[in-house]
Amino acid sequence: MSYLVLARKHRPATFDQVVGQEHVTRTLAGALASGRLAHAFMFTGPRGVGKTSVARILAKALNCDAGPTAEPCGQCSHCAEIDAGNALDVQEIDAASNSSVEDVRELREVIRYRPQAARYRVTILDEVHMLSKAAFNALLKTLEEPPEHAVFILATTDVHKVPLTILSRCQRYDFRRLPPKLLAEHLDNVLRSEGCQLAPESLALMAREADGSVRDALSLLDQVLSLGRQELGHAEVVELLGLVDRELVAACADAVLAGDPARVLDIVSQVYGAGGEMQAFYGALQEELRNLAAAKAAPQGMDLFGLTDEEVASLRARGQDFSPETLHEVFDILARAEELFRRAAQPRLVLEMTLLRLTQVKPVLSLDQIIQGLETAGGANPAAATPAAPHAAAATNRKAAPAKHTAAAPAAPPPSGGGRPSSAEKALKELVDYASRQEPMMSSQLGRGRAEWNGDVLVITLPHGPRNGQLCKTDNQARLGRLAAELWGGGSTVRLTVATQQEEPTPPPGADEAARAAALAEHPAVAEAMDVFEAQVVSLKPSKE
Repeated sequence: MSYLVLARKHRPATFDQVVGQEHVTRTLAGALASGRLAHAFMFTGPRGVGKTSVARILAKALNCDAGPTAEPCGQCSHCAEIDAGNALDVQEIDAASNSSVEDVRELREVIRYRPQAARYRVTILDEVHMLSKAAFNALLKTLEEPPEHAVFILATTDVHKVPLTILSRCQRYDFRRLPPKLLAEHLDNVLRSEGCQLAPESLALMAREADGSVRDALSLLDQVLSLGRQELGHAEVVELLGLVDRELVAACADAVLAGDPARVLDIVSQVYGAGGEMQAFYGALQEELRNLAAAKAAPQGMDLFGLTDEEVASLRARGQDFSPETLHEVFDILARAEELFRRAAQPRLVLEMTLLRLTQVKPVLSLDQIIQGLETAGGANPAAATPAAPHAAAATNRKAAPAKHTAAAPAAPPPSGGGRPSSAEKALKELVDYASRQEPMMSSQLGRGRAEWNGDVLVITLPHGPRNGQLCKTDNQARLGRLAAELWGGGSTVRLTVATQQEEPTPPPGADEAARAAALAEHPAVAEAMDVFEAQVVSLKPSKE
């Protein structure tokens, strides 16, 4: 076959042509220029970022007729042989398939002899972490005291698997993943040299899919160019590569945040019907939600994961109606369900149910929004006769106290001295004070009534109104009777009645305070706080204003 794939055709031949690894190439060029070269190098980093390419360039720089030099000529016999891969004094060994101690012993025997034609005998050990423990031990002595004509370049994607005794005898260089933006620019340069053209969004998509690997990105580009056309639309590129359609991912994220379950199910059906991988779609959806949150939080002009300016602007516009807390909550639920999704026999079902659950997530308010909402509610003009300060109500979280009475402060012991007061007004005040610790809403309504003794029964007549009529129900009467029995001992009970519209009772002393408490309980700010914090009122302390 005469065709040369792009990853080989566009392999860098000099340090200047290496993309995205300037921190490595500058250091090596400086070492070559100063003559301060180590005898062993360790190149680490992800796949396809240039480790072997830089190792070959270093071998050329050491053996070039003009060298050692940071700029090998590429024309001499040594440079040409290394580029072609048939140099006698430069060995490239795959440690994955030559991992035994016998292989390393054979290598040691070869290293002993001086190079046949070149200046240095260079050994490139790729995937060196695959060597056996015995092979590492056999290599150790050679690395510690190598012949002066020998140079070792070890390359690995899993440096943590290499023994520290080996690492300590090498100069280590860490290669990095290429940022998507830089990788997309490199793909564009390769396309121009091939006389082809693709849309910027297609290049950005391939750069993101390559996950920082130049080789993977060029392989994707090779696949696109294999169609034999000089121009392709973005939709054609997505279909040709079998990648997840980002438009569907964005539409699914929008449907989740909008709480549209029908749209969510339709999108999943489209992805499944098109033969899309559910796992890839799941990951892309996580990335989309991450991008929405990041675009909302990041300052203008900041580079976000290699996204184009248009993509960032679109993310900000789509996420402007949702708080960061809402986006974080949706992402957290999706992330927590990932393990279940990966282990599921039918991933589509888990994906659909997870997304349906996400459509039910209520918008999460930030603290600033909560405070602003409370201030807005506090500024309203309640219908109560005397407005009360909204901050005067104490609330507890419903999650911590799900039962109605468990959040209330513990009841104080009944007043000592025994017996009920002979004065009905005093009896009503004692009952209201005692009930406020366990039944704050009920006590605030009781304080607006008038009382009189009818034998052992304290008859409390409440003002006319539907709410007071509800208070007179049997279960409320029974609860109030139990409170009276606790307060005054057995033999005393309470009966609630509601005055007719014509018979409004005269408020007793202290009724103003009770009225303010009742107004406070119905204040918009209190209602807003109860809704936001999922709370219930446990005590009412109206201000004197």
